[in-house]
Amino acid sequence: MRLAVDANILFALSKPSSVANEILSKYRIALLTPDFALVELYKYKEDLVRNSGINNFDKIIEFLKTKVVFVVAEEYKDLINKAILLLPDPKDAAYLALALKFDVPIWSNDPHLKQQNKIEVFTTEDLLNLLDS
Repeated sequence: MRLAVDANILFALSKPSSVANEILSKYRIALLTPDFALVELYKYKEDLVRNSGINNFDKIIEFLKTKVVFVVAEEYKDLINKAILLLPDPKDAAYLALALKFDVPIWSNDPHLKQQNKIEVFTTEDLLNLLDS
């Protein structure tokens, strides 16, 4: 299974004991995210280090890069305008555009992403229910 993930899922993955990491260790899932999500990670660097239990931010990024493919905007930029039109919050457009480009569902706990009908969106709970069934 391949999924696009938003920054909040990346934040969860940065914590080794998270449910998100349990899911990845139990199931074969390939994750994609826009490369600008790295900017978000750097923006919240101190929070990530504090919450992850990993005292080295570079190690967190290295770990995430083993779990997630960071896709350059060039790959999905042709779908950004379509994504903006489908969403109430344009800041989520890159995640939707990426999902549209690769025809994959999105893993996100952001309710805004569920307000469109082109791509399926799974919360962590939804994903657990799907995978455990």
